[in-house]
Amino acid sequence: MIPSIPVFILCGFLGAGKTTLLNYILYHQTTHKIAIIENEFGNIAIDTSFLSSSNTAIHITTLKNGCICCNSHAELEVSLKELLDQLDRKEVNFTQLIIECTGMADPSPILRTFLTHEIFSKRFDIKGTITIVDAINALYHFKHFNVTQAQIAMADLILLSKTDLSTELLEPLVNQIQHMNKVAPIYNLKHGQLDLKLLDELNFLSPKLSPNSSLFSCVPIIDDKISYDTKVNSFVIHRKQAFDADKLSRLINKILKVFEKQLIRYKGIFNIQHNPHRLIFQGVQQIYNSEWGEKWNNTEDRYSEIVFIGVKLPEEEFHYFFNKI
Repeated sequence: MIPSIPVFILCGFLGAGKTTLLNYILYHQTTHKIAIIENEFGNIAIDTSFLSSSNTAIHITTLKNGCICCNSHAELEVSLKELLDQLDRKEVNFTQLIIECTGMADPSPILRTFLTHEIFSKRFDIKGTITIVDAINALYHFKHFNVTQAQIAMADLILLSKTDLSTELLEPLVNQIQHMNKVAPIYNLKHGQLDLKLLDELNFLSPKLSPNSSLFSCVPIIDDKISYDTKVNSFVIHRKQAFDADKLSRLINKILKVFEKQLIRYKGIFNIQHNPHRLIFQGVQQIYNSEWGEKWNNTEDRYSEIVFIGVKLPEEEFHYFFNKI
């Protein structure tokens, strides 16, 4: 069986620092051969000193360290298929894939491509979405560009750039980000330098909802009574009592139908009656799946925990729904 290829989706508004991070990863990682798909065709994003010549039709360029860069006007599916074809023909070699979104891109269509495509869902393994946030301009971006809110909502890891230039804005910014996405850990990104272990630990399907310790863990969690200038909100529902599987399924389907235009991202762990395994559930907008995870330990307290991220979701109603069944 061919092992699946880990995939990271990198997004962030214009000027946030995506290219700087990509160059740092390419220069400093030594374990993986990375393929990068760049949507910003025509721009020289990767350091040109790292490139070697290429005349392939889809602009797959071999880098001097063995990694490759793919620039294309084509749809994502075309680029992915070409990469896989060349990999299978042993014309290129890579063990990880990073997709760099344009600054104005919502990453959710990319996630849906991997989750729904028959081949890509098997050949690739989504590890998570990394969102870079410009600490100087983010509050302005949140107000005027809805896509920046979507980028925060979809994030599994959030990196703050330019924090050394905007210390007075740091606490309100972190609090607002936590309001929008309560589960993604937040780290400082200074000059594109990242602890590469964070990439190895990133897991899109991780049942762990509580953020890992991050650089900004000392910032107080926001007061939900404060009014934030964003449409996106998030909340976590906890419950110790086990769920009836049929009732839970009906509730989830009802939520997906009623709030189909508002849901952005959701994932969680469910404690199901008469089942020794935890149920792992996650979805992007209307595309979702569930699978049985590890067995509950006999000594641990079983629980359910799910996070919802969306546009003006009514938190109290959701708590009522889940407590009622």
